[in-house]
Amino acid sequence: MRLAADGFAVVAGFSRSAEGAEATVAAIESAGGKAFAQRVDITSEEDVIAFFAAARARYGRIDVVINNAGIGHMKAFADIPMKHYDHTFNTNARGTFMMCREAARQIEDQGRIVNISTGATAANPSGMSLYVGSKMAVEGFTKVLARELGPRGITVNAVSPGMTDTPMLLGGDAAALRKLGVALAAMKRLGTPQDIADGVAMLVSNDGRWITGQVIHIDGGTVIA
Repeated sequence: MRLAADGFAVVAGFSRSAEGAEATVAAIESAGGKAFAQRVDITSEEDVIAFFAAARARYGRIDVVINNAGIGHMKAFADIPMKHYDHTFNTNARGTFMMCREAARQIEDQGRIVNISTGATAANPSGMSLYVGSKMAVEGFTKVLARELGPRGITVNAVSPGMTDTPMLLGGDAAALRKLGVALAAMKRLGTPQDIADGVAMLVSNDGRWITGQVIHIDGGTVIA
């Protein structure tokens, strides 16, 4: 919705939440913007290719790609079954890789790619080895791709949110996670989707033209190095 407000024509990708994607499209269109929803399973190479093809068919070009699909995971290292490893890495690492690869093939010169990582890659909390490991892969992809696409004026960055008040918190003890997030942040509140969207909007605007290959913490001071 923020990117649409800034004048971008948007493709709202979704895997299971068609209702949410359609509601987003409706909100964008009611505000005078352009958008459509497109299902994509980012663990499927065919789906990823079809997703970009749908965007190009509708709008004729691709200027910005935001990779924000991901799943969380929490379990002690010694207790993790390999099926959990495969599921987490297939989505967070392999899926983001394929989205970035197709973006590298399809995006216009001077384009923008933003991958959503996590502040957990700096904190390395107990029980989150798969989540951290898969997102570390995303950060690595970001840095190498930034070098490869830099000559075309394309920027590639990763955004690492702190604890953000979204339905993802419901995958754990939401009340405890909210309390922890407030305690860890220097600004003593949880992040909101708008906080993250505003940072992403800056990176994809002309103001972000000289920022690339970076992992940027948008977290109210949860990580201060």
